Amino acid sequence: IESGKFDLIILFFEVNTDTVETYYIDDLALYACTVDCGGGPIDPPGEPGDNLAINGDFETGDTSGWDLSENNGLFETSDAEAACGTFSGHLVADIDAGTGGPSFPFVKQANIGVGTVTPNSQVTISFDLLGSVAGDGGVFIAEFFSETGTGGTSKSEILGGGQIFPTNNWTRYSYTVTTGNDVSAGVTLLLKSECGPVPGCAVDAYIDNVFI
Repeated sequence: IESGKFDLIILFFEVNTDTVETYYIDDLALYACTVDCGGGPIDPPGEPGDNLAINGDFETGDTSGWDLSENNGLFETSDAEAACGTFSGHLVADIDAGTGGPSFPFVKQANIGVGTVTPNSQVTISFDLLGSVAGDGGVFIAEFFSETGTGGTSKSEILGGGQIFPTNNWTRYSYTVTTGNDVSAGVTLLLKSECGPVPGCAVDAYIDNVFI
């Protein structure tokens, strides 16, 4: 089934007219994608509706739900690439296109899951990534924070332990982490393309299907 072409579920029942049959149906859901997306069919963690990320598939066609710091870089929605559906998030760090200083744009889903996420519990984060790194000093990083009510963090973690190298094929990245002992202000996922002030450095990343 081609993604984005259907928005209706129709159920057909064929019954014998000589009998009475009863059917119970629960938890019907339509997901944004049913095609092979970034290394396998979409399989969101948990139950339908459990995703804490807002507009994680960018299918609103805008950046709603995401907090942005451009920092001499670029973030936009794009229909040039998508793991499935029509849009993805496009996060670019580019020294030659900027001011010559560091370029480190990042976006985040900030302080989500307040009252839902609990301390010292497991959270699964996944996203699809496509792109390239050119020159020296370019990195793509995903970070996860447990936010406290006092404006600090009880735990921070670089997902995968270090930088991620986007390739020209959509790739699904998935991580299971444990929250800190205080998540009274929710949790935050931060995605960053970063270049130090090295001429020729560029990180061109497309992000899709973010699930938390």
